[in-house]
Amino acid sequence: MKMRKTIMRYLVGVLMIHLPFLAIAQEVSRENIQIEKELISDSVIRLKKVTNKSGYDVRIKYQLPSGHNEDFEITRGGSKEVGIDCKRVFASPIGGGSSQGQRKSIWNEEDTKKEWKEFHSVTQTSDSKKQDTQKSSKTKTKSEVKEDRKEIPKIVQEVKKTDGTSIINAFIQRLERDLYWSDASINAYIKEIKDHIDFLGITTDREQYITAKKLNKLIKEKGGEIKEYKKNIDKKTEDFLKIYNDYKIESNFDYKDSIRHILEEKLSRREEATLNLKDVIDSNKETESFDVTELDKSAFIQIGVIGLIIIILLAALKILSKKKKQKNKQVNIQQVSANNASPSIVVRRKTTSILKKQSLDDVIGNQAYLKVECTDFCGDSAVRRIYIKNTCIKDIYNMYADDLRNPDNPKEDGCMVLGRWVFDKDRNEYDVSLEEIVRPGDDAVFQEYELNFGGKIKLKVAEKLRKLRRETNLQYDLTCWVHSHPGLGVFFSNSDNSVQMQLKHPSHPKFLTAIVVDILTPQQEFGIFTFKHDSSINSANDLRKMYSLEELHKWAVESDRNTYKSDDYFNILSKAESVYGSIQSIQLSNGAIIDISSISTDTKIGLAGWAHGYINQYNGKNILVVNSVSKEDKSHDDDLLGCMVIGTLCSIPSIKKAISDYLPKIKFVMFYSVKDETITTIPVINMELSMSDKYCTEERLEELKIWTRRKR
Repeated sequence: MKMRKTIMRYLVGVLMIHLPFLAIAQEVSRENIQIEKELISDSVIRLKKVTNKSGYDVRIKYQLPSGHNEDFEITRGGSKEVGIDCKRVFASPIGGGSSQGQRKSIWNEEDTKKEWKEFHSVTQTSDSKKQDTQKSSKTKTKSEVKEDRKEIPKIVQEVKKTDGTSIINAFIQRLERDLYWSDASINAYIKEIKDHIDFLGITTDREQYITAKKLNKLIKEKGGEIKEYKKNIDKKTEDFLKIYNDYKIESNFDYKDSIRHILEEKLSRREEATLNLKDVIDSNKETESFDVTELDKSAFIQIGVIGLIIIILLAALKILSKKKKQKNKQVNIQQVSANNASPSIVVRRKTTSILKKQSLDDVIGNQAYLKVECTDFCGDSAVRRIYIKNTCIKDIYNMYADDLRNPDNPKEDGCMVLGRWVFDKDRNEYDVSLEEIVRPGDDAVFQEYELNFGGKIKLKVAEKLRKLRRETNLQYDLTCWVHSHPGLGVFFSNSDNSVQMQLKHPSHPKFLTAIVVDILTPQQEFGIFTFKHDSSINSANDLRKMYSLEELHKWAVESDRNTYKSDDYFNILSKAESVYGSIQSIQLSNGAIIDISSISTDTKIGLAGWAHGYINQYNGKNILVVNSVSKEDKSHDDDLLGCMVIGTLCSIPSIKKAISDYLPKIKFVMFYSVKDETITTIPVINMELSMSDKYCTEERLEELKIWTRRKR
């Protein structure tokens, strides 16, 4: 008995000694790192699940189709649901033994090609068998053929069906399992960037932090990564949709385009965060500093003078008390200390934080904005107030102007509207502004009762948002979208509901507003549709009130004129020796100068454009306010004020010949010289061009461009 116990103890001891070595000897391999996969193409698999049956915690590294590498960890004995598309999978143990860091290939492209080939060879074999069966069927009797025909309807019934909404939901679920595309991953990245920005805002040594955290490298790598993912959006879309090759898909919207939009929106969130960090770092380059060397010289001179004065005083005034001497000495020490402070004295400009502010302070009470109380049109709305800018109303009105001229062939039309929003947590309600519209690109399809915004509008929206946020340091977002139901009435269809759901903000979905216009009604009637507090959307039956785009346009034109500020315009007559009669100045807006710059690039000599605006009264004088310069002689919003002529030399007879039919209708002419790149402004006096130089002015076009850039 004792002998048996002794032997057992010996065996247990030997086993305990060798267990660590057994673990060390065990390496990760395809046998103990098992994957569940699905073939996507001859080079890409969908990695569904990874199970770790090795004796180690392991790091799984995989290569995405874009070439970018990602990784995650699995504890020994554990497993992980993945759901990503990749080309290669590697595993390496984490810690504990000689095999640490050794990476083993678990799957690669060669494995994929092999299985892909085998799969297709099986398919081809199956197809050949079908062909043989078809050949043998030629010898079948008529009764057998009839029986075969009876089976055809059964085959048709077995065709799998789905719809666009189901495809989108499946795609979103797949993205949420992806380590790069999931909202959790994107939000974590945005938080990481925000933490860097917050710290840069409070640290006294920005450069050290930027270097220590390798932020410039981070921006470069993430920017390149986003660029690669953008290139592969179409491929990722196609790869996903291969799942539905055998499906009959019924959809009343472009689900492919919706998938691309989802991917672009997710990438834009990463890109926006990256650009925000870049802007903060770049803002540090704009800091101004004094010349430290010169400052030190001045300081030392001052110290020398002060020291000399003190010595003279001590020598000449020996009668001063010891206490007074000590006081003078203390003052001297303080002065020396102050002047010999840190040798890296830097005076920084006050830089604007790149963190965008959620604010409507400049909108509330502003005469340029029409305030709409949502209780006026709806009993239950998560949006409390809407502030619509006058220029936004004019742009929407003008968008439908061509359709109004052709009511017999109406087409749906629409746009996106950018603005700002603030959230009242106590009431769970939003205040929203509608400020700038974004028209669709040339890939949009507008037909009778059909509206397809296309894909390019997403890029235009992203670019415009980035520009507005940078210029204002305010958080602009997509706050509304507008479309028409020509001749159908104002209502919110199922298709409209689907678009609303796709466009809503990921974190604050309920501030998104929609406007539906029936342009064929006498007053261009429109309704406003918002989310309710329960996240459903108002229907036409919920609307208490309709609005008139025609009436709002009249208000917008008048409001725009009432909010005129001379500081926002360039007086092109400012250099004139004298002004004629009641015309005090000709004021060009930013937009008008940009229009002039664009028209000036035309090589056509002669009458090139028309200046539109209005006349503003000030102290009994007329101010000609030019809002735009276009190639059309009519404007929906403004009056015809002047024209633009292009030529080589400013010859009054030549200009008069080009515009003789329009002299009774205009008040000035802008002549652009292609030779000198200057604009000469000539008033029209009593329906004749002024012959006096004292009423005319000349400005270089480049100076006007510089002014617009400063204003922006």
